[in-house]
Amino acid sequence: MALYNLSASATRNGLSLIAVIMKAPSTKLRFEEATKLLDYGFSNFTFKEFGKKDDVVTNVLVKKGIQSDVDLKLENNVGVLLQKSEDKNIEQEIILDENISAPISSGQKLGEIHYVLDGETISTCNLIATKNVDKINLFSMSKSIYYNWINLLRN
Repeated sequence: MALYNLSASATRNGLSLIAVIMKAPSTKLRFEEATKLLDYGFSNFTFKEFGKKDDVVTNVLVKKGIQSDVDLKLENNVGVLLQKSEDKNIEQEIILDENISAPISSGQKLGEIHYVLDGETISTCNLIATKNVDKINLFSMSKSIYYNWINLLRN
């Protein structure tokens, strides 16, 4: 016999929780138990947001590129549900690909960012290039030398 069930949801301070009550014999009991569960969740847990999609995290050097560097941004929103007492001990680790060389396409994965709590990775996100970086060639090198020479003459 299943009796009566209830699923309830609530949102506070950007945190949404769901409570499911099963086999409760009365409406009053179902609502009381759902309220207790939701209150417990809001009192003890928090959603820790680390960053939003497209936030620029770092800048890396690019070998053999027309530009010497490129910004890296988060590929997605990044966050995790934590106990309130744990949300201050989080470390961030950026792991970049070795030998980042042109050509690079906008949106290309060039590394990852890891969020670590007590030695355990709790969230990860790809770091992607914000723009294209073309490979330097004889024409672009000659053009760059010419513009730099003109700028020196102006000073």
